[in-house]
Amino acid sequence: MTDLKHLLDDAAGPEPATTDLDLDADLVRGRRAVRRRRLTGIAAGTITTAAVIGAAWSFLPGGATPDTTPQVATTTAKPSATPSAAERPPQLDTGPLPPKPAVPVALVPNPTPMPGKITCDLIPQGWSVDFTSPSKNGSWEQKALFDPALQDPEQYRAHSTRIRIRQSEMRDEGHGLVPDKYGIPWSELPHVRAGNKEAVISLGTKGDGLREVHVRQGRTAHLIAVFNYTPSLGWDEATLLKFAGSCHYK
Repeated sequence: MTDLKHLLDDAAGPEPATTDLDLDADLVRGRRAVRRRRLTGIAAGTITTAAVIGAAWSFLPGGATPDTTPQVATTTAKPSATPSAAERPPQLDTGPLPPKPAVPVALVPNPTPMPGKITCDLIPQGWSVDFTSPSKNGSWEQKALFDPALQDPEQYRAHSTRIRIRQSEMRDEGHGLVPDKYGIPWSELPHVRAGNKEAVISLGTKGDGLREVHVRQGRTAHLIAVFNYTPSLGWDEATLLKFAGSCHYK
């Protein structure tokens, strides 16, 4: 057996010597293999994370992709047959909407100033004021108008039985005053008139009063936001703007 091993060794010839270049090449190949495995793991983790985030968005109200683009009305925009999501509050239930009146609720002079910092000189006829102030120090407030004659309002969809009024501000970011609602300066937004005041209104048609209005108070950074999502008023755009323009700080 020993002689056979020697014969095989002689036939194979001498073993080639291992040089420093060979060792360096092996080291480089090994490092590349480790790097490829790491990159593969990172890519797989990224895909998994994206899939999880996508799945989470799909369960949130409003769909998988949040839309942060300001939705405001312009004088040149074509009316949309289907109102955008920005024009309606989040609908977290599927309850019925309150009935729309055969004749729109009239605006009448408001004989009693509303509680808090904000009041409106006009008010829907027969409606009442519910005042709430979420801020402990009174620096921020919200109020709602509702129809006390509406029977069993809790049966209806959330936000659909009241018109809401709240305090809003613009902040100076160095390139103009920017409203809380939007990410661009007030001067770059398309404006409408609410009474004698400058305002911005969400998308919709002239006959649609189910909209949001932000009314600037003079040349200040103060705004008053009016949110009308109740069919109970039967208002069109002009009536909503007239009401919103009558609201002001005391």
